[in-house]
Amino acid sequence: MKKLDLNKTYERRNTDSVKWDHMDFADSRTSETTLPLWLSDMEFKVADEILDALKNRVEHGFLGHSLFGETYFKSVCSWYKRRFDWDINKESIFYSPGILPAIGLVISALSNPGDGVIIQPPVFYPFSELIKGQGRKIINNTLLKENGEYKIDFEDLRKKASDPNNKILLLCSPHNPIGRVWKKEELEEIIKICEETNTYIFSDEIHCDLIRRNVKHYPIKTLTDYKNIIVAVSPSKTFNVAGLPIASIIIDDEELRKMWYKETKEKYYIRFVPPLDMALSKAAYDHCEYWLEQVLEYIEDNFDFMESYLKEHLPKVNYKKPEGTYLAWVNLGAYVNHEELLETLIAKHDLLIESGAVFGEPGFGYFRISIACPRVYLEEGLKRIVTAVKELTNK
Repeated sequence: MKKLDLNKTYERRNTDSVKWDHMDFADSRTSETTLPLWLSDMEFKVADEILDALKNRVEHGFLGHSLFGETYFKSVCSWYKRRFDWDINKESIFYSPGILPAIGLVISALSNPGDGVIIQPPVFYPFSELIKGQGRKIINNTLLKENGEYKIDFEDLRKKASDPNNKILLLCSPHNPIGRVWKKEELEEIIKICEETNTYIFSDEIHCDLIRRNVKHYPIKTLTDYKNIIVAVSPSKTFNVAGLPIASIIIDDEELRKMWYKETKEKYYIRFVPPLDMALSKAAYDHCEYWLEQVLEYIEDNFDFMESYLKEHLPKVNYKKPEGTYLAWVNLGAYVNHEELLETLIAKHDLLIESGAVFGEPGFGYFRISIACPRVYLEEGLKRIVTAVKELTNK
């Protein structure tokens, strides 16, 4: 098996990288020298097999209109059967240029202006933006935090789902930014509530491959035959290829398939699949499991390092590594005002991490930090955070 050097750093500036070159996307106070530990974008080079597949496809010399073929379906179905024992019917796989566009399409098709869409904050902020952009109402089923662990407020979820004006639940599974991997029993209760109230579920499972040792992710479709469920998966986060966005939208129900065709084909003529995106997907699923396994081990060690570091230097944070994702959710508000800390980190310590406030009001005081990076970046970022917190608490 090929051994990866995940401690190696690469120069990514001057490539129009959002993470490195366009930090003003998140905060205009950043500079060209700011260390970016924001954005769910790994600092690990893409697997050689993916790069070779892209080169071979380009060297073929033709990049015309393309569609999913048997080899793509086989790659996707084999991956999810192998990793999760999920039997996906190839007839259920549909293309989307990323998961977020798919959410927008589904909101448009399955609800009307003024209807409610349920989310579970603190949650990935584009969910709210898409709901507002479609002229729908954000219905918050805010997560509860008990003994340091986030849980679903099922009583509130049932109340919100029982309102016939609230048509869809956007489920983040695993959950970004908190890193919960929902237990089988939790998912079964969500399904039960939504089936009884006839609420559609859109399950964003983009982080499903990125879970910790001894933690199990359950694709929601493996737990039920409830027909009003759409699942979205993608290689983008798993294999660090988000710049070539492709998602597989899994739709089993025939009526929902008709909805998808109408929304994509008839309204926006989303028909063809980018050939390079298919090439990278097939290479990733067929040949790069070894790459993912080594990356997961490195991320696990990074989380262990971070947990130990914060316990020693900022114990009031009470940090525990998440069950999934490569994103740390850290309560630095236990020490200082989060807005003042962010200002200090950017202006004085040249570090960008994401304020939890953008993930909804329950995120105030928290920060999201991407730790899928060489240890040298993570350690340097943590040193700057500790220094900034101590400066602010001692002033």
